[in-house]
Amino acid sequence: MDTILTIILPVFGLVALGFAVGRPPLFPADVSKTLGNFIYYLALPALLFRSMAARGLPHADEMALLAAYYSALALVTLATFLYARFHYREQAAGAASLTLGGNFSNMVLVGVPLTLSAYGQAGLQQMLLIATFHAAFLVGVTTVVAEAGRAGGGGPWRVAGNTLLALMKNPVIIANMSGLAFGSLGGRLPLPLDQAVAMLGAAAVPCSLFALGASLVGVAVTDLVGRTLFMVLVKLMILPAMVFVSARYLFNLPDLQLAIAVTTASLPAGLNAFLFAQRYDAHPNRVASATLLTTVCSAFTTGFIIDYFR
Repeated sequence: MDTILTIILPVFGLVALGFAVGRPPLFPADVSKTLGNFIYYLALPALLFRSMAARGLPHADEMALLAAYYSALALVTLATFLYARFHYREQAAGAASLTLGGNFSNMVLVGVPLTLSAYGQAGLQQMLLIATFHAAFLVGVTTVVAEAGRAGGGGPWRVAGNTLLALMKNPVIIANMSGLAFGSLGGRLPLPLDQAVAMLGAAAVPCSLFALGASLVGVAVTDLVGRTLFMVLVKLMILPAMVFVSARYLFNLPDLQLAIAVTTASLPAGLNAFLFAQRYDAHPNRVASATLLTTVCSAFTTGFIIDYFR
């Protein structure tokens, strides 16, 4: 109960606030997009750069965290794709969309504030290490698969190159990688600039949660007992369970890393999955439904996981 009151309620309360008031007449209909641009291009990169610069390059024991998380994620991603491909008889783009909807964790809008509240700065740095490669892995793989399945897609190697180039222009990835490099070289920002970056980064947490809530306005749940439920179960139950087994029994991670890995896996579906589904016209309504349901349900499932590890 203490976890619910002190960590989960404030975080998801801001999401609920954005959902309740992030619409006309108080705000314009595109407030989530406008606020999202501020978060994506300015506030979050400032927060991530400053956090990663304070830690420098990953240590040897932190490589085990990455191995534990990504080995489980790769296994679940493959199983999800194969199930969607053969059980639901999906084409490549449809299976890739369902796969992304079931495995892409919202590490940016939800993960950052939740991890910071639950595990502090030390925990946030561990989570950001996972987040550094998250979009590159999942979005990269599913994009290659979807494009390869389309006639005239240009071939998988060309698609892979274009996808990698696009990911390297991602401000979140740039902020993480440049922060790691800056910190590893012992760099320090001048005090006035550091304070300005800190103030900008401080806006990322509340604005991200409010924008997430506003982005869910108008989303209706569809196909609850079919593909939508499948994505919800993978995201909130199967992926966290597999990460727990990998982190606890295969890699024997220390307590904090174990908690961060499982908590990160349990986060709700990220909006990148919906954007992917829209781009390929592959179940956008179902992916949006899964995003809404996992966001609501993770207040309880992720809350239980945090309470377990605390």
